[in-house]
Amino acid sequence: MMQGAILGVSSIIVRMIGILYRVPLNNILGEKGVAYYGMAFEVYSFLLLLSSYSLPLAVSKMVSKRVTLREYKNTRRIFGFALGFAVCIGLVAFAVTYFGSDFFARLLNFPQSAIALRTLSFGLIIMSVLGVMRGYFQGLGTMVPTALSNILEQIVNAAVSLIAASAFYKAALVATTHKYSFPNVPEAMGASGGTLGTVCGAGSALVFLVVLYLLYRKTIKSQVENDQTLHKEGMGSILKVLILTIIPVILSTTIYNLSGLVDSGLFSNIMTSRGMNHNLIDTYVGMFTGNYRLIVNVPIALASALASSLIPSVVKSMTEGNRGIVIRKIDSAIKVTMMVAMPCTVGIGVLAKPIVNLLFPTSVDPDRVALMLMIGCISVVLYSLSTITNSILQGIDKMRIPVIHSAIALVAHAVLLIGMLYILKIDIFAVVICDMFFSFLVCFLNAMSLKKYLGYKQEKVRTFVLPAVCSLIMGVFVFFIHFLVRKLLHSNTIAVIVAILFGVLIYAIALLLLKVLDVDELYMLPGGTKIISLARKLHLLK
Repeated sequence: MMQGAILGVSSIIVRMIGILYRVPLNNILGEKGVAYYGMAFEVYSFLLLLSSYSLPLAVSKMVSKRVTLREYKNTRRIFGFALGFAVCIGLVAFAVTYFGSDFFARLLNFPQSAIALRTLSFGLIIMSVLGVMRGYFQGLGTMVPTALSNILEQIVNAAVSLIAASAFYKAALVATTHKYSFPNVPEAMGASGGTLGTVCGAGSALVFLVVLYLLYRKTIKSQVENDQTLHKEGMGSILKVLILTIIPVILSTTIYNLSGLVDSGLFSNIMTSRGMNHNLIDTYVGMFTGNYRLIVNVPIALASALASSLIPSVVKSMTEGNRGIVIRKIDSAIKVTMMVAMPCTVGIGVLAKPIVNLLFPTSVDPDRVALMLMIGCISVVLYSLSTITNSILQGIDKMRIPVIHSAIALVAHAVLLIGMLYILKIDIFAVVICDMFFSFLVCFLNAMSLKKYLGYKQEKVRTFVLPAVCSLIMGVFVFFIHFLVRKLLHSNTIAVIVAILFGVLIYAIALLLLKVLDVDELYMLPGGTKIISLARKLHLLK
C-alpha cells in the first residue's frame, strides 16, 4: 500500500503537470495540431508497447523473485542482460518508426503526423533502457526512484514541449506563408515540437536513474560478495525467462492499449468514406484524444501506479506460498483504486462543462467535449479496474489470460464501433461508448478468471457500493457549490477550484461516516496516523 501510494502520488503529480502543460499546448496547436500530435502518439505508444513497455514489469518480476531468494549474483546478471536486450530492441523499434513514419501516418489517414512520429522515434531507444532501470528498482521493492524519475521526466517534457511547439509552429507559419502551400504545415510542425519534449523528458529520467544506480553500486557489490548461491543462471535461461515473461505482457498490454489506435483509425477512415470533411474529422479526433482522454486519464494514473507496485509484492507472496496474503493485497489494491476512481467519475460528470471551459478555452466546440465527458466518465472506473486486474493476473503467472481477454474485447468493441458509425451515425460519441464497452468487457472477463484461479470473490459493499454512495453525495454538493460560487463571484475558475476542494473534504467525511475504511486500513495510508487523530477530534471515528 505504501509503495503503491508513493507511485500513485507521483503519477497524480505527473498527470497534473500533464494537464497544466497540455492546456497551453492544445491552445498553441489548435484541434488539428492536437489531432496530429495525438495520432503520432498513438502509433508511438503502440510501438513502445511492442518494444519496451513490458520491460519494467518483466524485469521487476524477475528481480523481485531473485531478491526474495537472496540470489544477488543472479539478480545482477539479469539486470545486465536485460540492459543489452533493451538496447537491441530499442534500436529496432527506432528504425521501424523513423523509416516507416510516412507509411503509418498514411495508413491512419493522418499524413501530417509523420513529422511528429519521426521525432518520437528517438524516444523508443531511451525508453527501452529506462524501462529496465525502473523495473530493476521496482524489483528491489522501492518505487521511489521510479516516482522521482517520472516527475522529473514530466517537468522536462512540459518545458521543452511548450517552447519547441511554439517555436516550430511560428517558424512553419512564416515559411508556409512565403514558400509552401502544403496544408496544415504549422500544425504538423508544432506537433513535432510538442513531441520533442517527450524525448528530452525520457532522456533526463534515464540520466537520473543511471546516477542513482552508480550511487547504489557499493550496496550491490556488497550483496553480491556475500551471496552464497551456487546456482548460476546462464544467459540462455535468463533470455528464455525474459522472453516468456515479456511476450505475454507485450501481447496483453498491446492489445489492451490498441483500442485507442483502432478507434481513431476506424473513425477517420469510416467517416471519410461517408463524406465527412477531413478538417472536421481531425477536429473530432483532437477532441477525443487531446481533451476527453487527457481528463479521464488523470485518475486512471493511480490504477496504473498501484498495478506497477503490486506486481513485485504479489510475486513475493506467491513465491513464499502466502496465498492468503495475496488475496488481502488484491482486496486492498482494488478497494483503494475504487475509492479514488469513483469520486473522480462523479466529479468529471458533474463538472464536465466547467472543467472544459477552464482547461480548453479555445475549443471550437466545448459543448461536444463536455457531453463526451458526461457520457464517458464511467470509463474512469472501468479502466482503473481493468488495469489493476490485468496486473494481478500477470503477477500470479497467468500471463496469457489478459492477452485473451483483451483480444476478445478488442474484436467485440471494433465490431460494435463499425456498426454504430454506419447504422446509428452518432459520429465521435460512438467512439466514447465503444471505449467504455471495451474496458467493461475486460473487467468482466478478468473477474471470472480471478475467481477461477484464486478462488477470489470480490467484496462488493465496501469496495463498490459505499464509495459510489459517498461519491454521489459529494456530487450533489459539488454541483450546488459550483453553481453558488459562480453566481456570487462570476468566475468559473474559482468556482471549479472551490467545488473540487470542498468535494474532497465532503467525500472524505462521507467515507468515515459510512465506515468504508476501518482504523487498520487508515493506518496503512500515507499520513494515516494524522488522519485518524483528526477524525477522532471531529468525532468522525471512534
